[in-house]
Amino acid sequence: MQINEFLRSELVRAGFAGVDIQKTPLGVRIVLRTSRPGLVIGKGGKRIQEITEILETKYNLEMPQIEVDEVKNPDLDAQIMAERLAYSLDQGRHYRRAGYYILRKIMDANARGVEIRVAGKVTSQRARVQIFRAGTMKKSGMPSQEAISKGVAQCIQKTGVLGVIVKIMHSNYRMGDSVNINYEALSEVQRKIDASREKTKAEKLMESSHEVEVLEEELSEEDKTLLDEVDEEDISEISLDPELVEDEE
Repeated sequence: MQINEFLRSELVRAGFAGVDIQKTPLGVRIVLRTSRPGLVIGKGGKRIQEITEILETKYNLEMPQIEVDEVKNPDLDAQIMAERLAYSLDQGRHYRRAGYYILRKIMDANARGVEIRVAGKVTSQRARVQIFRAGTMKKSGMPSQEAISKGVAQCIQKTGVLGVIVKIMHSNYRMGDSVNINYEALSEVQRKIDASREKTKAEKLMESSHEVEVLEEELSEEDKTLLDEVDEEDISEISLDPELVEDEE
């Protein structure tokens, strides 16, 4: 818990999403999940070297080996969004505006449901809980354990500590009441039904094809001569105005 708190405070701007610690025969393997690996590693690996030295001296870890794992979609990571909301509140942003901003960011990332809780002295000297909700959120059963990720963060203000809890219900989880339609099988059944029933006269007429033959008659010698004598300029100067025709006559 102390290592988690230390890394969270050090990597607050790097989108810290959590840490996994595993003891191996070669040392301690630490996996950092973050949305901005560049800020964790630093220029030439300087930042990650400093973190490794602190973990080795202050927390007595033997040969810590740090690996940085990038979070592909940080807007759907509950811990990252909880840290963002806590950071916004720590910077003095209004809790209602910051809560709705995080809520819209998560829902725009194609989440099925979101629930955000901000607890503490948000507006007065009396502590209370402000809840922001959107979409669908399961409270019991297997979906509440498998489809929902939870993130917890805190921020310290003059009035006291504010606690932030973010719950995200992912859309890729298949619910028990979801229905998937097999359109290929449905169209195959429809074709069998259409083939078995008797067709009406109108449908038979629509299916029957009538070919229309266009007969091209050959022009006579007199018609060909007449067409050759007609000039295109004379045709373009023909006017349909009767007054102009009388004047020309």
